[in-house]
Amino acid sequence: MRAYLRKGLSGPGTGSRAITVTAAAVVAAMMTLTPRMPAWATTTATIVDLGTLPGDTSSVAAAINDDGTVIGVSRADSGAVRAVRWNSRGAIQELPVMAGDTFSVAGGINAGGVIVGESGAVNGFGTAVRWDRDATVARLAAVPGFPNSAATAINNHGAIVGYGFTSTVAHAVRWNPDGTPTLLQNLPGGSISLAADVNDDGTVVGYSYTSGGVPHAVRWNRDGSPVDLGTLPGYSLSDALRINDRGTMVGIDETTAGQFIAVRWSRDGSVTRLETLPGYPNSEPGGISNKGTAVGLAISGDTQQATAVSWNPVGSVTALGGLAGDSFSGAEAINDHGTVVGFSGQSADQIHAVEWCLPGSDT
Repeated sequence: MRAYLRKGLSGPGTGSRAITVTAAAVVAAMMTLTPRMPAWATTTATIVDLGTLPGDTSSVAAAINDDGTVIGVSRADSGAVRAVRWNSRGAIQELPVMAGDTFSVAGGINAGGVIVGESGAVNGFGTAVRWDRDATVARLAAVPGFPNSAATAINNHGAIVGYGFTSTVAHAVRWNPDGTPTLLQNLPGGSISLAADVNDDGTVVGYSYTSGGVPHAVRWNRDGSPVDLGTLPGYSLSDALRINDRGTMVGIDETTAGQFIAVRWSRDGSVTRLETLPGYPNSEPGGISNKGTAVGLAISGDTQQATAVSWNPVGSVTALGGLAGDSFSGAEAINDHGTVVGFSGQSADQIHAVEWCLPGSDT
């Protein structure tokens, strides 16, 4: 969950680190941005509107694999949110929910086309699911001690990560390739954690609260033990959002006042601040390729304006912008061919999933 979307959403924890949110709330929060296109938001990247399910008004692309399959959500005026995938030709397909459920969210996809996410009922509390390549849906094993769960990512060996949760607490979890769930360790004294991503060697990233009740970015080793990635000087909160197969991680550092910046951690845990756009003090990454290119968005100080950006491997930022005439945009993921996915919007009821092809990419 992006830092600027977490603000104002309900869930366990304090401040901006609320983590239990419904799919409808995620999309609705995206639509509360008051748009204004900055004069510098131009790009040479090619951008394509991926559209929505028939009759829906909005959509968001969350992830893409190297075959060009894109996953995300589509939303109707009624607020109904459904997991979807787009094939490499751009055709959209609704993914089924579990019997009796009313909403679904697709969060991660691997090279084999296996998708993970959440399926749930109208109360907004769901359970983790996986969709096989043929779109068959199955519920993941229950997380011990937690009635609800969500899956956020899957690697190419079938390891899945996410979190189990109640209305007040959440705990990072890894489902092994055989389907067995394992609770990952919190930082010493911490009571809340969330796993956001896993790479092909089994390293997991996310965050855990410290004994002082402050969320810190965490890297979990293969044995489930956590490593506190800390923060830059002047920042007190952090969150690791993505990791590539080289062990490079991206996420955010945040102040107690709510300003947040995109950062990158190297495999040894050293942290570097990624460049921000002039006039846009906040930034947050959505993904990083194995080649080291990161994507995300730059956000105004009041969090009411945003534009999609990319960072090259040395951390220099480039604005990607959105569809012609649109007012705000954000990049959520990038594959190793340089294809980027995210969203672009013109008004509160017109936000669409989009795909960018970066200059020099091989797609």
